[in-house]
Amino acid sequence: LEVKVLDDLRGLRVGVQRGSIFEDQVKKNLVDTEFIPPRNVILYDDLSGAVRDLDRGRVDVIVLDLPAARRFAQTGEARIAGEGINKQRYGIAVQKGSSVLLDNLNDTLSTLQGRGVVARLAEQYLGIQADDLEPIPSEPVPPAPGTPPELENCVDSMAWVADLSYDDQGMTAPPVMFPGQPFTKIWRIRNTGTCTWDSTYYLDFARGNAPGARMGGTPVNIRGPVAPGTTYDLAVNLVAPLISGVYQSSWEMHTGAGRAFGQALRVGVQVAGAPTPTPMPTQTPVPGVVFYADRTNTVSGEPVTFLWQVDNVREAYFYADGDDWRNNGVAGSGQQMVYPDRTTTYNLRVVKRDGAVEVRSITISVQQGSGPSIDFFAVVPNDRVPPGTCLDISWRVSGDGPAVSLVRDTTALWEDAPLQANLQDCLQNEGSYVYKLTATHGADTDTRQETVTVVAAAPTPLPAAGPIIDTFSVTPDSVPLNGCVTVAWNVGGDIQSIRILLNNDVLLDGAPSTGSGQNCLTEAGTYEYRIDAFSSAGQSASSSATVTVGVPVQPIEPPVGGAEVDPMLTSEIWTLISLFDGADAMVSPVAGTQITANFGADGTLAGVAGCNDYTGSVSTGAGTISVVTGATTRKFCAEPAGIMDQEALYLALLPTASFYTLENGQLTLTAGNGQPVAVYIAGQ
Repeated sequence: LEVKVLDDLRGLRVGVQRGSIFEDQVKKNLVDTEFIPPRNVILYDDLSGAVRDLDRGRVDVIVLDLPAARRFAQTGEARIAGEGINKQRYGIAVQKGSSVLLDNLNDTLSTLQGRGVVARLAEQYLGIQADDLEPIPSEPVPPAPGTPPELENCVDSMAWVADLSYDDQGMTAPPVMFPGQPFTKIWRIRNTGTCTWDSTYYLDFARGNAPGARMGGTPVNIRGPVAPGTTYDLAVNLVAPLISGVYQSSWEMHTGAGRAFGQALRVGVQVAGAPTPTPMPTQTPVPGVVFYADRTNTVSGEPVTFLWQVDNVREAYFYADGDDWRNNGVAGSGQQMVYPDRTTTYNLRVVKRDGAVEVRSITISVQQGSGPSIDFFAVVPNDRVPPGTCLDISWRVSGDGPAVSLVRDTTALWEDAPLQANLQDCLQNEGSYVYKLTATHGADTDTRQETVTVVAAAPTPLPAAGPIIDTFSVTPDSVPLNGCVTVAWNVGGDIQSIRILLNNDVLLDGAPSTGSGQNCLTEAGTYEYRIDAFSSAGQSASSSATVTVGVPVQPIEPPVGGAEVDPMLTSEIWTLISLFDGADAMVSPVAGTQITANFGADGTLAGVAGCNDYTGSVSTGAGTISVVTGATTRKFCAEPAGIMDQEALYLALLPTASFYTLENGQLTLTAGNGQPVAVYIAGQ
């Protein structure tokens, strides 16, 4: 889109046909250049609905193909404001190295051009007269050897060679990241032009498939000269977004003058939801085997990513129930995306180097069909606003073709609304107003509503303009090591861009106006989360929250010469059946979890704390016991609910045990004040 058109569209609400070539162009040329805020671009599946919203003033302009625009103009529904903005160029792509085919194609095209066939086709199908047809550009000629650099009419070109890290395999298997996980993407590229690159050349973000796809990346300059024909390794430091989903971004090389050139470089990742608990409750804990899925409940046809890491492995097989495991060999460390269409159990069969075989299983529950789902619905501000206030209403709906409508009380504000949009509604009179968003598909319906109260005098004056951070929370404010927090926000007003930071490092760039995500913290200390919102006029608003992460317990070595441990303890693996709740009662473990303890004759302690494996040391005397917890693995489990809190409580209670009793295959650990803290039974 030309610069003049960008200036004409500044500040307007733009409608774009979803899936059309203009969707990417508008996102790149309008949103990325900050001429149009992302929230002012509305995607439409149906252009008739877009024209209807244009007539009602919900959008200011629609960008679409010229033939479709002429159809609406001929019926008098709309007027064409500008055309010929994007001239489409056509080309034929051939396999690299196909020189004979390329020569034949070029000769044939030259013949067709000389006979006037190209001109006739352009006039017939494109409406371009022969005199207006642009000539086919000739191939650039490399400079002659020995030509001084300042006289070279050189050509900039770049080609991708290989992904040296985090290869997404053409987005068929994007690497799975945890929310907020930092990583470095490295590409190997080749200078396929005739210009030598210097330090003024740089790689920069071009476009992405979703807000946050930039992943906090910043421009990277070339270091040192890169001569034509040579390769160069480019690295960009990125951070996985907080919100789960699949993200892909494209990066382009630029000259010192800022002109993009060459092949786009792509990076794709899948930000996982909280991992499935491992090991499963009915399975024996297997040291050195990590196997989990990014979800255990899904909808038919939706992807599920499995990840595994196995130590001391000779063979590994990943397969579904009913498949022959012998035909499904995999590496000892890897991941795989599956698309289950029914509830299915997937297995990881591990053959250790000593010949021992272990099989781990995870069942994915699949719901058939998907009803509409309102991902978020926000009305800002909504608490005791003064008359005349204009509310900012935004939403996003997912599902299979739902019909979306927005009403205020009994007044329809937007029928046949887009799946994602925002709208302003100004209230002049005092009273309470109920905004209701409904998404319907067949017999399935999802509904959200927000209540707004208008009063004559607000307790605090609202800013006349600029972004308004309605809520920003990070919960809980204190977590154990490897614990996770939930970051949630809602921003209204004039929004140009939103970003979320952790200790001044960008976690999510281009965040939506409303959202939430998890972030797991693997080091002890104090962390500050901050949200920054910016308006189109340069105004800003910020809010922050602090989280404290507990100090890890360092593992200790058993006493010199080995600790004495009751042989009755070392002869069994003990499974927890009851745990002190920290207040006044003994409670059963959370349903679907398993906690174990394995006491070694050499004074070692190992087991599963529900989600993570743990280690430590132990010694016993005449009915007395001393337990020191040590290191744990670093995983986060979201299901079943409460598993991480239970794990933290269990690991905190173990060191308080001073006495133990064994009776009828049951082991009870008791604190010094006589309070039982943990009760186990022998076996799994």
